[in-house]
Amino acid sequence: MQVAPQDRGKILADSIIGWWHDAGVDYLCREATTNWLDEPAASSTKLEEPIRRATPSPIAPVAAKSVSKDWPTDFETLQNVIASDASLPGNGYSPARAAPHGTQAPELMVLVDFPEEADLAAGKLGSGPIGQLLQAMLKACGYAPQSVHLSALAHSRPASGALPPQDIPILGEFARHQIKVAQPGRLLLLGSAVSEALLGEELMSARANLPDFNQDGGILTAVATFHPRTLLARPVLKAQAWKDLQRIVQKDQQ
Repeated sequence: MQVAPQDRGKILADSIIGWWHDAGVDYLCREATTNWLDEPAASSTKLEEPIRRATPSPIAPVAAKSVSKDWPTDFETLQNVIASDASLPGNGYSPARAAPHGTQAPELMVLVDFPEEADLAAGKLGSGPIGQLLQAMLKACGYAPQSVHLSALAHSRPASGALPPQDIPILGEFARHQIKVAQPGRLLLLGSAVSEALLGEELMSARANLPDFNQDGGILTAVATFHPRTLLARPVLKAQAWKDLQRIVQKDQQ
């Protein structure tokens, strides 16, 4: 059956109107029709002042809100405060926090960037698959769990999955304070953010230059290598990480 020309036009018009209605346009913006093919009329008036674009207000870094730097110098007190005080650098990215764990004056202090989801659930760093891989790495280097202190630049987890670059200086300063209080024999720095915060070098550069860490005039061996998170995602890097770890292997394991 053929459709009359006027019916075809109505069907087409109804189809177009239905499409716009489904898109959310259900009323006209103006009562008078507009000929969109006309040339725009030249404006006879000038704006009295240029349009000013709104400038976004700077957002203060979450981790940098602790400015007093009156941080505890007693080891046990510092560990308790890190687990409970939301005002400390790196503690305000999320309500949940994962506490550091270990003893004072450990043979090795390990620093990561921030907790994993499993760490937050357990309330302690080093939990879950990534923590298990880290434990296996340290065991292969000859370190018993009781000889290692595990801490982080931030003990809460950023929603973005990365530390804000503007927070790195204060996070590095607080990490240095943790190191000073913990008094470790050696340092293992995992990931580029930790390398930049404590050594001032990007990870690949730090791995090549093998810099030492100066702590109040004392020199600590500091090894920077890939975060276990990266090794799980890219197992091909495990061989390179093992070469880095040779610098902290216990002598009786060599």
